Amino acid sequence: MSVILTCNAGSTNNKFAAFERNSMQGKAHATIYDMAETIEWLCSVGTLDITAIGHRVVHGGREFIKPLVITDEVISKLKALAPLAPLHQPASLRLIEETRKLYPNIPQIVCFDTAFHHTMPAIEKRLPLPNWYHSEGIQRYGFHGLSYQHIADVLPNYAGNLADGRVVVAHLGGGSSACAMRQRKSIASTMGFSTLDGLMMGTRCGAFDPGLVLYLLETMEMKTEEVRRLLYLESGLRGVSGLSSDIRELLASPSPAAKEAVELYCHLAAKQIAGLLPAIGGLDVLVFTGGIGEHSASVRERITDTLRWVGDFPVHVIPTDEELVIANACKTF
Repeated sequence: MSVILTCNAGSTNNKFAAFERNSMQGKAHATIYDMAETIEWLCSVGTLDITAIGHRVVHGGREFIKPLVITDEVISKLKALAPLAPLHQPASLRLIEETRKLYPNIPQIVCFDTAFHHTMPAIEKRLPLPNWYHSEGIQRYGFHGLSYQHIADVLPNYAGNLADGRVVVAHLGGGSSACAMRQRKSIASTMGFSTLDGLMMGTRCGAFDPGLVLYLLETMEMKTEEVRRLLYLESGLRGVSGLSSDIRELLASPSPAAKEAVELYCHLAAKQIAGLLPAIGGLDVLVFTGGIGEHSASVRERITDTLRWVGDFPVHVIPTDEELVIANACKTF
């Protein structure tokens, strides 16, 4: 039985799945938090007839807009994009390095979170900076693309003909974003140049006045690395609550700071989703996915209630499956 192995490196864990190539049925899944255990698990699946290995990489920049076979040249270019996704890109590249060592003769394919958003109109990609910066690749990219691709693939099963209408998908988890679609293609995203933009997240800040960064650097005399740590690791739910980045703990906590963190998370998510609507001309369907989006009815209700001024729209909760998207991409090689 030939299988496709998928590797999904996150900021805090590595997720793996093995799919039977013909049926695309999942044969093995694992979530591992330690690299030594990761290598041990990768060795253990060597008894399977692995015909391809697929990897998720967050940032593909302008150049990489579809899956491709990994080469040394590709890896070199992906390393150059690491500053744009510092929590994820290095982790993905390390996992790619380990799997190439273990399975040097098996084709390895990389799939990009940014690729789904290459259909965004030019005006949605443009940042209001001088042209030179745009020519250097400083633009809006969008992320969580493998998750959005899966939702786009299965949405007709849930929403029927409305699937090709004005849809917003909210991917809510440790990292959170929302994507506006028409014809199940990305038209606009809350995430932009980096994975910091848009919605408030577990430990990331989301969108705020960029003048604050200048204030932190100049007036508060913080070092660049201190600012980076603040924005990526010490903000969001964890920062506001002072307790945790886990929405379940915050919803269960009597702490006023925990309640404020949840309220702010939902409030800002609703504002960001509403900000996408001009790009698609309204809202026909709202979809929730991701760890929080799938499992927290309270968060879904708060966001949906805030958006009801838009009018009546159906709400769907759809489990995402990034691994299946990666595996399907590998079948084409």
